[in-house]
Amino acid sequence: MNRTLVRTAMAAAVAAVIALPGAASADSDRIAKLYEAAKKEGEVIFYTTGRKAYNKKFSKFWKEKFPEVKLKILRKNSGKLIQTFAAELAAGKPRPDVISVSVPYMAEIWLEKGLYAPYKPATFDRIDPGLRDPNGHYISRTVFLLLGAYNTNLIKDTSTLPKKFKDLLDPKWDKKLLSAHPETAGSSRTFYATMVHNNLAGGWDFLKELGKQDLFYTRGNSAAARMIVAGERPLAVAISSHNIVVAMDKGQAIKWYAYEDGAIVNHSPMGILKSAKHPNAAKLLMEWTFSVEGQNQLARWGRQWGVVKGAESPKGMPPLDKFNMVIPDLKFMIKGQKEFLDKFGDLMGKRG
Repeated sequence: MNRTLVRTAMAAAVAAVIALPGAASADSDRIAKLYEAAKKEGEVIFYTTGRKAYNKKFSKFWKEKFPEVKLKILRKNSGKLIQTFAAELAAGKPRPDVISVSVPYMAEIWLEKGLYAPYKPATFDRIDPGLRDPNGHYISRTVFLLLGAYNTNLIKDTSTLPKKFKDLLDPKWDKKLLSAHPETAGSSRTFYATMVHNNLAGGWDFLKELGKQDLFYTRGNSAAARMIVAGERPLAVAISSHNIVVAMDKGQAIKWYAYEDGAIVNHSPMGILKSAKHPNAAKLLMEWTFSVEGQNQLARWGRQWGVVKGAESPKGMPPLDKFNMVIPDLKFMIKGQKEFLDKFGDLMGKRG
């Protein structure tokens, strides 16, 4: 599909600001019924890659709203969470009732393995089809963008910032760039794999040249944001938008910029597992997450865009239709992961 058409359709679906009549009532009715059923189970176990600060706010809110259903959260970065879950599966003892990870193609892998129990919340039809499995096996919680970032103390003249990806190849950026490594950071894997699949700026040929700029690598995107703030390097190739905005909220020396030739979209598919020991509590978590209330809270806590029509956009960020969005192909990202990472390491450098 034409990228402009995809961008327009997705923006309309995700960033619409008028909720459908009666939707809030439907959300509330389902949530009330599920809460009663979930009380008998007493808890729900949620594996996530969400930020610690967000999880802290979420846990506090949940305890007040659903006091008789304990929310147990295991939070790790993408690579470690995937490894942990894989080890549990191999041992025949998967713990989570619900799992969400910011490596979106993992949802397709887990779907192929038959790990999900399908569930459609009341708002299911108000979520863009590109952000959910048609049968409800998984749904993306929120949307965020992979944007460039810079240290505002080290770069005063914003006219010198890269406008297109190829501007990163300018000799002035030699030994000035950093990035989270795709081996350990799911969002960065999405970013670079989409660069290759969509042939942005020349795909692998571009990355070969970019590798000559002697990038500094971090394990994750939050660490990349901290390194920019600290002045370790003045410019980041791409960081998850919420990591940048959270640092900006604190008054730290960082701001984002967007490339004219594409703002790559990332998201965190979320689904209930067939092995869930607390199925009603899992449904409650899904139902609340995709209610208008839940989506608005996620936008406020996580500084990401909601996926349900009628939800808020993150404070201080432009609407999605202001960006030239590029949607990752999840099925492409499943193929040849080891080969992709090996080639990336050869061209761009291994993680330190």
